[in-house]
Amino acid sequence: MSRVSCLSLAILAALSTTVSAEENPASEQAVERILVQGDFRQEQLQKLPGSILVLSQQDISRQNAQHLDDLLQQAANVNFSAGASRGRFLQIRGIGERSEFVDSINPSVGVLIDGIDYSALGVSSLADVQQVEIFRGPEATRFGANAMAGMLNLTSNAPSFNSEGQLNATLANYDSYQVAGAYSTAINEQWAYRVAVDHQSSDGFIDNIFLNRDDTNHIDETSARAALRYLASKDLTLDFIAHYRDIHNGYDAFSLDRNRSTLSDKPGQDLQQSRALAIKADYQGLNWANVYTQLSGLTADTDYGFDEDWSFEGIHPDGYATEDRYLRVRDQWSLEQRFLGKDQTDWVAGWYASGQKTELERQFWNWDLWQAAQFFSDFKRQNLALFGEWSTDLGDGWSLTSGARAERYDDEYSDSNGITQQNNELMWGGKLSLSLALTDSTSLYLLGSRGYKAGGVNGEALGKALGSGSEEMSDYLNSKANFSPETLWNAEFGVKGSSADQTIVSRVAVFAMWRDDMQVNSWVTRDQSFVGFIDNAASGRNHGLELESRVQLTDSWTLFANAAWLESEIRGFITEEGVDKTGRDQAHAPHYQYSVNSEWLLTTDLSFNLGLQSKAAFYYSDSHDARSEQMHLVNLRLQYQWDQVQLAIWSRNALDEEYGVRGFYFDNDPRDGWSNGTEKVYEQLGEPRRIGITASYQF
Repeated sequence: MSRVSCLSLAILAALSTTVSAEENPASEQAVERILVQGDFRQEQLQKLPGSILVLSQQDISRQNAQHLDDLLQQAANVNFSAGASRGRFLQIRGIGERSEFVDSINPSVGVLIDGIDYSALGVSSLADVQQVEIFRGPEATRFGANAMAGMLNLTSNAPSFNSEGQLNATLANYDSYQVAGAYSTAINEQWAYRVAVDHQSSDGFIDNIFLNRDDTNHIDETSARAALRYLASKDLTLDFIAHYRDIHNGYDAFSLDRNRSTLSDKPGQDLQQSRALAIKADYQGLNWANVYTQLSGLTADTDYGFDEDWSFEGIHPDGYATEDRYLRVRDQWSLEQRFLGKDQTDWVAGWYASGQKTELERQFWNWDLWQAAQFFSDFKRQNLALFGEWSTDLGDGWSLTSGARAERYDDEYSDSNGITQQNNELMWGGKLSLSLALTDSTSLYLLGSRGYKAGGVNGEALGKALGSGSEEMSDYLNSKANFSPETLWNAEFGVKGSSADQTIVSRVAVFAMWRDDMQVNSWVTRDQSFVGFIDNAASGRNHGLELESRVQLTDSWTLFANAAWLESEIRGFITEEGVDKTGRDQAHAPHYQYSVNSEWLLTTDLSFNLGLQSKAAFYYSDSHDARSEQMHLVNLRLQYQWDQVQLAIWSRNALDEEYGVRGFYFDNDPRDGWSNGTEKVYEQLGEPRRIGITASYQF
């Protein structure tokens, strides 16, 4: 079937629900209203123009998801890369970073947890998460520079004035276990609190045959959250939120033999300790607007390192033994205040300010000096933004929404090589959408939007240029001293519909995106020395579609489906070796993805889930042509509910499919003789077959 036919069928399927809804308008009282928490206002998903995927607690359980990596496999046009103990970097519609080493990055896809910015730090736990929202496409008006390609927004359960709690325990193979609990209650009529704690542990999925250990890639994560709600008056609500994370994971994922058996004599680590605080104020006492304010701060200490040779000293006469380690201290704050119009005046106006400071210490082997070395850098960024949005009711179900954001950033960079730079830029983004509400649960929309991300300095490249010993290489790296900001234009058409009896709910989005000054990762390789930097291709193109559906086939049988098709292209990018990548797919941009889950209610207490997730092969990098393999995962879950107790036996990747989540292409095996033609694709493999049992108790 042609792509056009597939697109036509998807749109017709969504529009068919409109006809059914119009035939029985009285049933609209039963409409399922999913609220999107991350937008300026809490808006119904079916009415909000844009491609947004909302995953609930039920979706998390259905996937047996313990971590974000597990959950994202069911999200269409969403990918992630590892290169650490967990997937930390996200790509939406083929756009997003895949790593962070020496130079600080401005992510194309940000991560917010309870409004706190965790971009590039990852998500450690899904325990007590109310819902996960994935905004696909530029969201500059709402989120700014960290949402050029989209945004991931996680909302935790809020404090309740009714006493409630939950305990969860999981046992799984690879000596894995998870213990989590949450409790919420009122202190008095004005105060309520909620606390949640989660701990996960596993030996990991690697056998280190040199050290005779199976836990060098282990997981050891603890996260805690506390929230306090204060009803100060009938018009003012205050929320106080505290986060704590303590991550002590190993990192020993790459094998010279390209399997799950490593030879590292000094396995790496992926450590993080972070603390965050937020204060939210919701004031509704003005007669012309509600006022929402959030002040947040976060500090994170990370220690990321690995055995650079992936082997042991003496493996071969031509071998080497080095380590690479990155210790970062990140401090940040942000303040946002927005005014939301009242009395049928649907407008938003506000301002945003933030500051971030990152101190880096790198411990590495300097191949030019042939000795162990250290590198230090300080990076500071301050952002200030003004934003606004206005919606106009045009009558007969039509509405027009326009929004814009102007944002300025100021950077200061200095390092131990004596390099200092200051950069600043005024950037802007916005959106314009035209919507038609056919029924209370069905709408069409046209959307145009513009996103942006900051430029910066390539400190690693400049440092290497100082001591390269090669005039040709020094000149080349000096020409890459800075990289320019990137902008993204998006055009989108969408249909959101549901049948009158809610047995069918469907959303379809078709998009085309244009990237200007597309930021790409590039490398210069000399022997065992790798110098990474960010470069700018002239442009990039991304277009495709996304489809989400829920179909109630019978009273006891429900089908969930998410699917995506994506075409991407690099334009105007030539590597250091002189290879022109114009016309090639962008990295981590698979042509298709789909997730199908079938849920059967076998009895009133017993249910069974069968899920299939598939992803096309994709390139690992913009600078080389190594590719992943296709991925096909089967997930199973048998669940029994007895009063307040739930017991589930589950399996993820039940057929033990082998697939990659991060890949490199170079020569790193001394046993091959370091000669031309010995480059290989080295992959970090995703999760193998998991089998576990989970017990939950709600009270």
